[in-house]
Amino acid sequence: MALHLLGVAMVQAVGQAMIFILPMIAQKRFGASEIQTVLITAPPTILFVLSIFWNDLFTRVGGVKCFIAYWLLACLPMATLFWATNYWWILVPHLIACAGGAGWPPISGSLLKSYYTPAQRGRAYSLVWGGSTVFCALMTYAIGEVLTHDPEAFRLYFVIAVGVQLAGIVLLLVLTRSTGHLPDLAPAREANYRPWSLTSALDPILHMTSVLKADPVFARYEGAYMTYGIGWMIGSALLPIIAVKRLDLNYDEIAKATQVPYQIAIVLSIFPAAVIMDRWGALRATGLSFFLLALYPIGLAVAWDKTSLMVVSVIYGIAHSGASVGWMLGPVSLAPTPDRVPTYVAIHATLVGVRGALFQFLGVGIYLLCARVFKLPLTIAFAVPLAIAAGAYLWAGFQMATLRRMMQAREQPAQATSTSEQ
Repeated sequence: MALHLLGVAMVQAVGQAMIFILPMIAQKRFGASEIQTVLITAPPTILFVLSIFWNDLFTRVGGVKCFIAYWLLACLPMATLFWATNYWWILVPHLIACAGGAGWPPISGSLLKSYYTPAQRGRAYSLVWGGSTVFCALMTYAIGEVLTHDPEAFRLYFVIAVGVQLAGIVLLLVLTRSTGHLPDLAPAREANYRPWSLTSALDPILHMTSVLKADPVFARYEGAYMTYGIGWMIGSALLPIIAVKRLDLNYDEIAKATQVPYQIAIVLSIFPAAVIMDRWGALRATGLSFFLLALYPIGLAVAWDKTSLMVVSVIYGIAHSGASVGWMLGPVSLAPTPDRVPTYVAIHATLVGVRGALFQFLGVGIYLLCARVFKLPLTIAFAVPLAIAAGAYLWAGFQMATLRRMMQAREQPAQATSTSEQ
């Protein structure tokens, strides 16, 4: 597990640190506007819509080739930022990398399934994810300190980071081979497999819609997460703008007030959240998390300096821990059979991209409308979309509570039938 954690940290934690710091670099170094900034913050989630296609590619060519393709698309383009001279030079490689980044869920899931037994996977997932998050917090802190003293240091950082990610990919492949799990990464085609063509390229989308139509509970679950996505995406899009435009923080202050305390809080809270989820179930615990998350946009609206923003980030991490566990365990628990779990997780990941495409631009658009058209004070201009975000979190919690009652109503006849048969 230690080598698995190290490999994941080298690939994902380094990449996440790059993604977090890039909007600040775009604003401070290249003078990016609010719209240009959201074009940086939005793609990592929007392009998750490609996860369902990466899952199809995994099935067709196998995990080893997918690992190589992942590094070529998700990692290597960021090395070109060494020569960046303007905003567009960082946007284009970033878009390519985000398209490649959508391939991580099926790759990560295959490793989890290969390395651990079903009884071990929950604990393994929490330890690998938590350890990688700690590593990401340290990376974010370090790059914030370095960029504060040398704003041009990002050029060398991105080159080194891409090299570290390649080493992480190699480590994971060597580990997979040395432990005898390399055959697990071979293609596992379904009965309805078709050779690739222009028409078969649409198969993942058609399959996703058929699953959602056939499982109304899962569709309602995704509907609740879509509402939750309104709050999450508005907050994600506005955070770098608030930190730079309203609070005027430096790189190191931004890291210390946002990503670092958030990640530490979520790591410390993830195990208690998992315990609560085991006792209450995924739906009830996730609903509680959604209600608590309403505090985050309210906190962003009233934060006045780096210390208050740090407190808000801690609250966000604690509240978000339940939604993070539910993000994975919800589809797992709702899948009717174990072999359907990868499909349910891939669908869930793909719809993250839909949420990102819809709601990040919505939040920034409302802010610009208030600030530029209606000439409202900056604090109020940010408060309007953040109030919408808080309302979305509350409504998502209500949706999840309704879905739980729907699940209980569906389970009662099944239990009665089982009892009568006995």
